[in-house]
Amino acid sequence: MRLASFLLVLLLLSGCGHHSRITKPTSATPLNPAYSRKLSQLAAADQADRQRLFALFKRYGFSSPQADSGNRWLPRRDAGRFAQFQGLLGRYGWPRPAQVGQDGMQAVFLFVQHAPDSVHARFYPNMQAAFQRKEIPAETWATYLDRYLLQRGQPQRYGTQSERRVLANGREENYLSPVEAPAALEARRRALGLDSITPELRPGTLILKE
Repeated sequence: MRLASFLLVLLLLSGCGHHSRITKPTSATPLNPAYSRKLSQLAAADQADRQRLFALFKRYGFSSPQADSGNRWLPRRDAGRFAQFQGLLGRYGWPRPAQVGQDGMQAVFLFVQHAPDSVHARFYPNMQAAFQRKEIPAETWATYLDRYLLQRGQPQRYGTQSERRVLANGREENYLSPVEAPAALEARRRALGLDSITPELRPGTLILKE
């Protein structure tokens, strides 16, 4: 199984600049508080599970049997939440900020991002439209689009997705998944309003610093 999704989990938790962050709550009252509340509850459970997995990785290491078990456990948990999310979509439709608030919209991104690869692409029109309407941050769209492209065997555009490998000497390192025209990566990120990724990379490479 690809480790990119689990590395994304860790980067979300640690707040790395080139990955999506949880949006701060807004003061506006959502028009559909029941929808907003349920999304927030599911999002809190999503992050709690990832904190638990992060603690397991930290204690036992990425290559441990415990990590393997955790990597099998998390998708099952995500599948249960995703089923509930689909039920909400069926009842209320695709959310808008006025309905659920900005943290509700960010919760939606979590469910879409953590959805199985087989259905992840289904939300492309919704995510693209939300970005064009400025309902989700640029970094949220970049993260979604990069995963969408990689699933289709195409290189990512914004460098939000990474993988981990074990070297011959036993050391592990994180590196960016294939990137379209790497020399233009910073220009594309700048055009979208994303932070520079260069400080996070080893000079002249696509390998992330430790």
